[in-house]
Amino acid sequence: MKNMKKQLIDLLNIHATSGNEKPVRDYLIIEMSKLVNKMQVDNYGNLLAEKTCGNGKGATVLLSAHMDTVRGVQANKKLVEKNGKISAVLPNGASGVLGADDRAGIAIILTVLRNISATNFNGTIKVAFSREEEIGCVGADKIDPKWYEDADLAIVVDRRGNRDIVVGCGGAFCCDEVGNFMEEVAKMADMPDWKAKEGGVSDAMTFSSNGVNSINLSAGYYNEHTDKEYVVLSQMKDTTRLILQSIAVINDIAHTFCEVPHENQWVQAWYPKSTKGGYSNQAIYNAYGVEIEEDIYAEEYDKNGDVYVYEMGMNTVAITQGNNEILMSKESLKSIFEQIKHLL
Repeated sequence: MKNMKKQLIDLLNIHATSGNEKPVRDYLIIEMSKLVNKMQVDNYGNLLAEKTCGNGKGATVLLSAHMDTVRGVQANKKLVEKNGKISAVLPNGASGVLGADDRAGIAIILTVLRNISATNFNGTIKVAFSREEEIGCVGADKIDPKWYEDADLAIVVDRRGNRDIVVGCGGAFCCDEVGNFMEEVAKMADMPDWKAKEGGVSDAMTFSSNGVNSINLSAGYYNEHTDKEYVVLSQMKDTTRLILQSIAVINDIAHTFCEVPHENQWVQAWYPKSTKGGYSNQAIYNAYGVEIEEDIYAEEYDKNGDVYVYEMGMNTVAITQGNNEILMSKESLKSIFEQIKHLL
């Protein structure tokens, strides 16, 4: 894992906000060419790759992270490392938004690919580096589901903090067997405090909506989207160890994974199930015969961290700022606007 830190720093020094991911993609095309058998840029600009391990006849695992950062990341920031933590400082001496969400996830996946041979895994690794996750998981939604429909498990690396195995958000990302499997794998790796839990929005929602059991793992960054953001290198290594251990033993257990359910033992669903096995705005609206409204999306810069408002589920809106996330119905959001508009 000696190259992880260098690649993380390389990635953090590349300025590429949502909609402008090409510099990161260009860097990854060079790095990935050494690590995979196939690679392509899809019609939307997502970078997709495949690696055959052994004879390739075992399980298929999808690894995913996103290439964009929020708008608040500045190109002229400087990186500061202290006691294994990396943060950002602006030219005026003030703290800045680091952008480790989700460059840390990318660096972890690159490290997994470099070390996959040590696991003796026999199967296929697919990799999806997506665009525009920060503005509503747009890029992942543009990936052709047929490309990853054979995946036994999708591992997204885009969760704040350490030791979280996110298995749903308002609905299950995976079946109970997957959550239990990952917790057992963590014990095998002498990290028993990794726990399955409900979390926030990520590309795991998109993959699970198309019927693939999915999880989202902590990537070691904190206070994302704010000038207090930092990333812990040792925790990135822990996530890498967990992924490698899970890949090493998945062939023994993947046959027990059930279809993506409506709910699992950690997550209670709060919106209806689609016909695809997961959750999808389009499928839900059509199934209920309700007119599909234009997507809700807004963003606003704030000194405490950029604020994002976007639609998810059938009738739900997410409002996020830094670590904070609020989910509410469209009706509630409209009601709030009505109550405050006279103050504007």
